[in-house]
Amino acid sequence: MSFWRLLCAEWQAVRADSAVMLVLFGGILFYAVLYPLPYKHNVAGEQPVVVIDQDRTALSRTLIRRVNATPQVRVSDQVFSVAEARERLVAGAAHGMLVIPEHFQRDVLRGSPTTLSYAGDASYFLIYGTVAEGLLTAGTTLVLETQALRSLMVRDSQAPLAAQLQPVRVLAKPVFNAVGGYLNYVLPAVFVLILHQTMLITLGGITVKDRARRAAGVVSTPLLPALLARLLLFVGLYMLFASLYFGFFLALNGVQAVAPLAQLLLFTLMFLVTTALLSLMLGYCWTAPEQPILLVLISSLPLVFTIGFAWPVTSLPGWLDALVNLVPARPGIQGLLVLNQMGAPWSVLAPQAGWLLGQGLLFGGLLLWRVRMTRG
Repeated sequence: MSFWRLLCAEWQAVRADSAVMLVLFGGILFYAVLYPLPYKHNVAGEQPVVVIDQDRTALSRTLIRRVNATPQVRVSDQVFSVAEARERLVAGAAHGMLVIPEHFQRDVLRGSPTTLSYAGDASYFLIYGTVAEGLLTAGTTLVLETQALRSLMVRDSQAPLAAQLQPVRVLAKPVFNAVGGYLNYVLPAVFVLILHQTMLITLGGITVKDRARRAAGVVSTPLLPALLARLLLFVGLYMLFASLYFGFFLALNGVQAVAPLAQLLLFTLMFLVTTALLSLMLGYCWTAPEQPILLVLISSLPLVFTIGFAWPVTSLPGWLDALVNLVPARPGIQGLLVLNQMGAPWSVLAPQAGWLLGQGLLFGGLLLWRVRMTRG
Protein backbone atom coordinates (compact mmCIF):
# COMPACT_ATOMS: atom_id res chain seq x y z
CA MET A 1 0.00 0.00 0.00
CA SER A 2 1.36 3.39 -0.97
CA PHE A 3 1.96 6.02 1.70
CA TRP A 4 -0.71 8.24 0.19
CA ARG A 5 -3.29 5.44 0.53
CA LEU A 6 -2.16 4.98 4.13
CA LEU A 7 -2.71 8.68 4.73
CA CYS A 8 -6.19 8.45 3.19
CA ALA A 9 -6.98 5.39 5.30
CA GLU A 10 -6.02 7.28 8.47
CA TRP A 11 -8.21 10.20 7.42
CA GLN A 12 -11.12 7.80 6.81
CA ALA A 13 -10.62 6.39 10.31
CA VAL A 14 -10.74 9.91 11.74
CA ARG A 15 -13.84 10.83 9.75
CA ALA A 16 -15.61 7.68 10.90
CA ASP A 17 -14.97 8.51 14.59
CA SER A 18 -17.68 10.98 15.60
CA ALA A 19 -16.09 11.66 19.01
CA VAL A 20 -12.77 12.64 17.44
CA MET A 21 -14.50 14.77 14.80
CA LEU A 22 -16.51 16.52 17.50
CA VAL A 23 -13.37 17.46 19.44
CA LEU A 24 -11.40 18.40 16.31
CA PHE A 25 -13.92 20.59 14.53
CA GLY A 26 -16.34 21.38 17.36
CA GLY A 27 -14.30 21.64 20.52
CA ILE A 28 -11.33 23.53 19.14
CA LEU A 29 -13.43 26.14 17.34
CA PHE A 30 -15.94 26.32 20.20
CA TYR A 31 -13.17 27.09 22.71
CA ALA A 32 -11.66 29.70 20.41
CA VAL A 33 -14.95 31.59 20.39
CA LEU A 34 -16.12 30.91 23.94
CA TYR A 35 -12.96 31.49 25.99
CA PRO A 36 -12.32 35.17 25.10
CA LEU A 37 -15.97 36.22 25.66
CA PRO A 38 -15.84 36.74 29.48
CA TYR A 39 -12.68 38.85 29.11
CA LYS A 40 -13.88 40.96 26.18
CA HIS A 41 -13.43 44.19 28.15
CA ASN A 42 -9.80 43.19 28.74
CA VAL A 43 -9.21 45.69 31.58
CA ALA A 44 -11.20 45.69 34.83
CA GLY A 45 -12.09 49.41 34.79
CA GLU A 46 -14.82 51.54 36.45
CA GLN A 47 -15.11 49.33 39.50
CA PRO A 48 -17.86 50.50 41.90
CA VAL A 49 -16.64 51.93 45.22
CA VAL A 50 -18.54 53.30 48.16
CA VAL A 51 -17.38 56.46 50.00
CA ILE A 52 -17.68 57.38 53.68
CA ASP A 53 -17.19 61.15 53.85
CA GLN A 54 -16.64 62.01 57.52
CA ASP A 55 -15.28 65.48 56.71
CA ARG A 56 -18.02 66.93 54.46
CA THR A 57 -15.99 69.87 53.25
CA ALA A 58 -15.24 71.36 49.84
CA LEU A 59 -11.95 69.46 49.64
CA SER A 60 -13.53 66.11 50.47
CA ARG A 61 -16.20 66.66 47.81
CA THR A 62 -13.47 67.54 45.33
CA LEU A 63 -11.70 64.30 46.19
CA ILE A 64 -14.90 62.33 45.55
CA ARG A 65 -15.28 63.96 42.13
CA ARG A 66 -11.63 63.17 41.33
CA VAL A 67 -12.15 59.53 42.33
CA ASN A 68 -15.24 59.33 40.13
CA ALA A 69 -13.27 60.75 37.21
CA THR A 70 -10.55 58.09 37.25
CA PRO A 71 -10.87 55.28 34.66
CA GLN A 72 -10.28 52.62 37.31
CA VAL A 73 -13.21 53.31 39.67
CA ARG A 74 -16.60 55.02 39.92
CA VAL A 75 -18.40 56.15 43.06
CA SER A 76 -21.51 53.99 43.29
CA ASP A 77 -22.77 55.28 46.63
CA GLN A 78 -22.01 57.41 49.70
CA VAL A 79 -22.85 56.12 53.18
CA PHE A 80 -22.42 57.31 56.76
CA SER A 81 -20.56 54.42 58.39
CA VAL A 82 -18.00 51.72 57.68
CA ALA A 83 -20.60 49.10 58.65
CA GLU A 84 -22.89 50.23 55.81
CA ALA A 85 -19.99 50.21 53.36
CA ARG A 86 -19.05 46.70 54.47
CA GLU A 87 -22.61 45.53 53.80
CA ARG A 88 -22.36 46.79 50.23
CA LEU A 89 -19.02 45.02 49.79
CA VAL A 90 -20.47 41.76 51.08
CA ALA A 91 -23.53 42.12 48.85
CA GLY A 92 -21.31 42.70 45.81
CA ALA A 93 -22.76 46.17 45.16
CA ALA A 94 -19.26 47.65 45.53
CA HIS A 95 -15.73 46.29 45.14
CA GLY A 96 -13.99 48.90 47.30
CA MET A 97 -14.45 51.65 49.85
CA LEU A 98 -12.84 55.01 50.59
CA VAL A 99 -12.94 56.59 54.05
CA ILE A 100 -12.29 60.34 54.15
CA PRO A 101 -11.48 61.14 57.78
CA GLU A 102 -12.82 64.02 59.83
CA HIS A 103 -10.70 67.23 59.59
CA PHE A 104 -9.29 66.03 56.25
CA GLN A 105 -9.42 69.54 54.67
CA ARG A 106 -8.02 71.25 57.76
CA ASP A 107 -5.08 68.84 58.07
CA VAL A 108 -4.22 69.03 54.35
CA LEU A 109 -4.23 72.84 54.34
CA ARG A 110 -2.11 72.91 57.51
CA GLY A 111 0.30 70.38 56.08
CA SER A 112 -0.43 68.00 58.94
CA PRO A 113 -0.40 64.21 58.36
CA THR A 114 -3.79 62.77 57.45
CA THR A 115 -4.89 59.27 56.49
CA LEU A 116 -7.18 58.28 53.62
CA SER A 117 -8.31 54.70 54.17
CA TYR A 118 -8.83 52.44 51.15
CA ALA A 119 -10.24 48.93 51.05
CA GLY A 120 -10.83 46.58 48.12
CA ASP A 121 -12.27 43.15 47.41
CA ALA A 122 -9.06 41.13 47.39
CA SER A 123 -10.88 37.92 46.42
CA TYR A 124 -10.45 39.27 42.87
CA PHE A 125 -6.83 40.38 42.79
CA LEU A 126 -7.21 42.22 39.48
CA ILE A 127 -10.17 44.19 40.84
CA TYR A 128 -8.35 44.89 44.09
CA GLY A 129 -5.32 46.26 42.25
CA THR A 130 -7.54 48.40 40.01
CA VAL A 131 -9.48 49.87 42.95
CA ALA A 132 -6.30 50.57 44.93
CA GLU A 133 -4.63 52.22 41.94
CA GLY A 134 -7.62 54.48 41.19
CA LEU A 135 -8.13 55.62 44.79
CA LEU A 136 -4.41 56.10 45.39
CA THR A 137 -3.97 58.15 42.21
CA ALA A 138 -6.92 60.44 42.97
CA GLY A 139 -5.98 60.95 46.62
CA THR A 140 -2.29 61.55 46.04
CA THR A 141 -2.89 63.99 43.17
CA LEU A 142 -5.40 66.08 45.10
CA VAL A 143 -3.25 66.29 48.22
CA LEU A 144 -0.17 67.32 46.22
CA GLU A 145 -2.12 69.97 44.34
CA THR A 146 -3.61 71.36 47.53
CA GLN A 147 -0.24 71.50 49.26
CA ALA A 148 1.28 73.17 46.21
CA LEU A 149 -1.39 75.89 46.29
CA ARG A 150 -0.83 76.37 49.99
CA SER A 151 2.91 76.66 49.50
CA LEU A 152 2.46 79.22 46.70
CA MET A 153 0.67 81.49 49.14
CA VAL A 154 3.84 81.78 51.22
CA ARG A 155 6.56 81.49 48.53
CA ASP A 156 7.67 83.61 45.63
CA SER A 157 8.47 80.89 43.14
CA GLN A 158 6.79 77.57 42.19
CA ALA A 159 10.02 76.11 40.85
CA PRO A 160 11.25 74.23 43.92
CA LEU A 161 7.78 73.02 44.91
CA ALA A 162 7.54 70.01 42.61
CA ALA A 163 10.78 68.52 43.87
CA GLN A 164 9.85 69.14 47.51
CA LEU A 165 6.35 67.71 47.29
CA GLN A 166 7.17 64.73 45.03
CA PRO A 167 10.94 64.13 45.04
CA VAL A 168 10.61 60.90 42.99
CA ARG A 169 8.32 60.67 39.97
CA VAL A 170 7.29 57.15 39.06
CA LEU A 171 6.63 56.33 35.39
CA ALA A 172 4.96 52.91 35.15
CA LYS A 173 4.85 51.43 31.64
CA PRO A 174 3.71 47.83 30.99
CA VAL A 175 6.10 45.88 28.78
CA PHE A 176 4.80 43.24 26.30
CA ASN A 177 1.20 43.95 27.40
CA ALA A 178 0.80 47.64 26.70
CA VAL A 179 -2.83 47.91 27.82
CA GLY A 180 -2.31 45.71 30.89
CA GLY A 181 -5.29 43.63 29.78
CA TYR A 182 -6.22 40.16 30.95
CA LEU A 183 -7.05 38.92 27.44
CA ASN A 184 -3.62 39.88 26.09
CA TYR A 185 -2.03 38.15 29.05
CA VAL A 186 -3.88 34.84 29.08
CA LEU A 187 -5.35 34.13 25.64
CA PRO A 188 -2.15 33.26 23.66
CA ALA A 189 -1.07 30.76 26.32
CA VAL A 190 -4.50 29.19 26.67
CA PHE A 191 -4.75 28.72 22.91
CA VAL A 192 -1.52 26.67 22.92
CA LEU A 193 -2.77 24.62 25.87
CA ILE A 194 -6.06 23.89 24.05
CA LEU A 195 -4.13 22.57 21.04
CA HIS A 196 -1.98 20.41 23.34
CA GLN A 197 -4.85 18.94 25.34
CA THR A 198 -7.18 18.27 22.41
CA MET A 199 -4.41 16.49 20.52
CA LEU A 200 -3.89 14.20 23.51
CA ILE A 201 -7.60 13.36 23.40
CA THR A 202 -8.00 12.88 19.64
CA LEU A 203 -4.71 11.33 18.58
CA GLY A 204 -4.32 9.33 21.79
CA GLY A 205 -7.89 8.07 21.63
CA ILE A 206 -7.79 7.04 17.99
CA THR A 207 -4.49 5.21 18.58
CA VAL A 208 -6.07 3.21 21.39
CA LYS A 209 -8.95 2.22 19.09
CA ASP A 210 -6.54 1.33 16.28
CA ARG A 211 -4.64 -0.98 18.62
CA ALA A 212 -7.89 -2.72 19.51
CA ARG A 213 -8.81 -3.16 15.82
CA ARG A 214 -5.35 -4.52 15.02
CA ALA A 215 -5.55 -6.95 17.93
CA ALA A 216 -8.91 -8.17 16.56
CA GLY A 217 -7.39 -8.56 13.07
CA VAL A 218 -9.68 -5.90 11.52
CA VAL A 219 -6.79 -3.66 10.36
CA SER A 220 -4.01 -5.10 8.25
CA THR A 221 -2.05 -2.02 7.16
CA PRO A 222 1.65 -1.99 8.16
CA LEU A 223 1.94 -0.51 11.65
CA LEU A 224 4.98 1.80 11.54
CA PRO A 225 4.04 3.46 8.22
CA ALA A 226 0.48 3.82 9.55
CA LEU A 227 1.77 5.52 12.71
CA LEU A 228 3.88 7.88 10.59
CA ALA A 229 0.88 8.67 8.37
CA ARG A 230 -1.30 9.31 11.45
CA LEU A 231 1.34 11.60 12.93
CA LEU A 232 1.64 13.60 9.71
CA LEU A 233 -2.15 13.78 9.34
CA PHE A 234 -2.73 15.17 12.83
CA VAL A 235 0.25 17.55 12.68
CA GLY A 236 -1.12 18.87 9.39
CA LEU A 237 -4.63 19.31 10.82
CA TYR A 238 -3.29 21.04 13.92
CA MET A 239 -1.10 23.33 11.86
CA LEU A 240 -4.33 24.57 10.29
CA PHE A 241 -5.93 25.03 13.71
CA ALA A 242 -2.78 26.79 14.99
CA SER A 243 -2.89 29.13 12.00
CA LEU A 244 -6.48 29.98 12.87
CA TYR A 245 -5.64 30.49 16.55
CA PHE A 246 -2.44 32.52 16.13
CA GLY A 247 -3.66 34.40 13.09
CA PHE A 248 -7.40 34.96 12.87
CA PHE A 249 -8.55 34.57 16.47
CA LEU A 250 -5.71 36.56 18.09
CA ALA A 251 -6.33 39.39 15.61
CA LEU A 252 -10.09 39.14 16.18
CA ASN A 253 -9.53 39.70 19.92
CA GLY A 254 -6.99 42.48 19.46
CA VAL A 255 -4.04 40.50 20.84
CA GLN A 256 -0.70 41.47 19.37
CA ALA A 257 1.23 38.85 17.34
CA VAL A 258 4.65 40.01 16.18
CA ALA A 259 6.61 36.87 15.24
CA PRO A 260 7.98 36.46 11.70
CA LEU A 261 5.75 33.93 9.91
CA ALA A 262 8.52 31.44 9.05
CA GLN A 263 9.82 31.33 12.65
CA LEU A 264 6.30 31.02 14.05
CA LEU A 265 5.47 28.12 11.71
CA LEU A 266 8.75 26.35 12.46
CA PHE A 267 8.40 26.54 16.24
CA THR A 268 4.71 25.59 16.07
CA LEU A 269 5.66 22.57 13.93
CA MET A 270 8.25 21.48 16.52
CA PHE A 271 5.67 21.81 19.30
CA LEU A 272 2.98 19.88 17.42
CA VAL A 273 5.30 17.04 16.34
CA THR A 274 6.48 16.59 19.94
CA THR A 275 2.91 16.64 21.24
CA ALA A 276 1.87 14.14 18.56
CA LEU A 277 4.68 11.76 19.57
CA LEU A 278 3.55 12.01 23.20
CA SER A 279 -0.06 11.31 22.16
CA LEU A 280 0.95 8.24 20.09
CA MET A 281 3.17 6.96 22.90
CA LEU A 282 0.37 7.36 25.46
CA GLY A 283 -2.00 5.71 22.98
CA TYR A 284 0.20 2.63 23.29
CA CYS A 285 0.06 2.79 27.11
CA TRP A 286 -3.67 3.39 27.60
CA THR A 287 -6.13 0.51 27.48
CA ALA A 288 -9.39 2.40 26.87
CA PRO A 289 -10.21 5.37 24.58
CA GLU A 290 -11.76 7.22 27.55
CA GLN A 291 -8.44 7.41 29.40
CA PRO A 292 -7.09 10.38 27.35
CA ILE A 293 -10.16 12.38 28.37
CA LEU A 294 -9.57 11.55 32.04
CA LEU A 295 -5.93 12.59 31.77
CA VAL A 296 -6.89 15.90 30.19
CA LEU A 297 -9.58 16.53 32.81
CA ILE A 298 -7.12 15.90 35.63
CA SER A 299 -4.15 17.74 34.18
CA SER A 300 -5.60 20.86 32.51
CA LEU A 301 -6.04 23.10 35.56
CA PRO A 302 -2.73 22.10 37.23
CA LEU A 303 -0.94 22.79 33.92
CA VAL A 304 -2.37 26.32 33.79
CA PHE A 305 -0.68 27.15 37.09
CA THR A 306 2.57 25.22 36.61
CA ILE A 307 3.55 25.92 33.01
CA GLY A 308 4.88 29.35 33.84
CA PHE A 309 2.55 32.01 32.39
CA ALA A 310 0.15 32.30 35.34
CA TRP A 311 2.66 31.72 38.15
CA PRO A 312 6.46 32.04 38.07
CA VAL A 313 8.29 28.76 37.53
CA THR A 314 10.92 29.79 40.08
CA SER A 315 8.24 29.71 42.80
CA LEU A 316 7.29 26.06 42.11
CA PRO A 317 8.61 23.17 44.22
CA GLY A 318 11.63 21.59 42.53
CA TRP A 319 10.05 18.17 42.02
CA LEU A 320 6.92 19.71 40.47
CA ASP A 321 8.98 21.92 38.18
CA ALA A 322 10.95 18.86 36.99
CA LEU A 323 7.75 16.89 36.39
CA VAL A 324 6.13 19.64 34.30
CA ASN A 325 9.30 19.87 32.20
CA LEU A 326 8.25 16.54 30.67
CA VAL A 327 5.10 18.12 29.20
CA PRO A 328 5.47 19.64 25.70
CA ALA A 329 2.95 22.34 26.62
CA ARG A 330 5.54 24.08 28.82
CA PRO A 331 8.28 24.77 26.27
CA GLY A 332 5.59 25.21 23.62
CA ILE A 333 3.73 27.93 25.52
CA GLN A 334 6.85 29.66 26.83
CA GLY A 335 8.50 29.62 23.40
CA LEU A 336 5.45 30.88 21.51
CA LEU A 337 4.84 33.64 24.06
CA VAL A 338 8.45 34.79 23.81
CA LEU A 339 8.38 34.60 20.00
CA ASN A 340 4.91 35.81 19.10
CA GLN A 341 3.94 38.17 21.93
CA MET A 342 7.32 39.54 23.05
CA GLY A 343 9.01 39.66 19.65
CA ALA A 344 12.18 37.88 20.77
CA PRO A 345 14.66 36.69 18.12
CA TRP A 346 14.95 32.99 17.31
CA SER A 347 18.26 32.72 19.19
CA VAL A 348 16.42 33.34 22.49
CA LEU A 349 14.31 30.21 21.92
CA ALA A 350 17.24 27.79 22.28
CA PRO A 351 16.12 26.44 25.72
CA GLN A 352 12.53 25.83 24.61
CA ALA A 353 13.60 24.35 21.26
CA GLY A 354 16.09 22.11 23.08
CA TRP A 355 13.38 20.86 25.46
CA LEU A 356 11.02 20.10 22.56
CA LEU A 357 13.76 18.25 20.69
CA GLY A 358 14.70 16.21 23.78
CA GLN A 359 11.07 15.42 24.54
CA GLY A 360 10.50 14.38 20.91
CA LEU A 361 13.41 11.96 21.02
CA LEU A 362 12.24 10.58 24.37
CA PHE A 363 8.63 10.08 23.35
CA GLY A 364 9.62 8.69 19.92
CA GLY A 365 11.95 6.17 21.55
CA LEU A 366 9.31 5.14 24.09
CA LEU A 367 6.75 4.78 21.29
CA LEU A 368 8.99 2.41 19.32
CA TRP A 369 9.67 0.44 22.47
CA ARG A 370 5.97 0.13 23.25
CA VAL A 371 5.22 -0.92 19.65
CA ARG A 372 7.84 -3.69 19.87
CA MET A 373 6.46 -4.80 23.23
CA THR A 374 2.95 -4.94 21.77
CA ARG A 375 4.10 -6.96 18.79
CA GLY A 376 6.08 -9.32 20.98
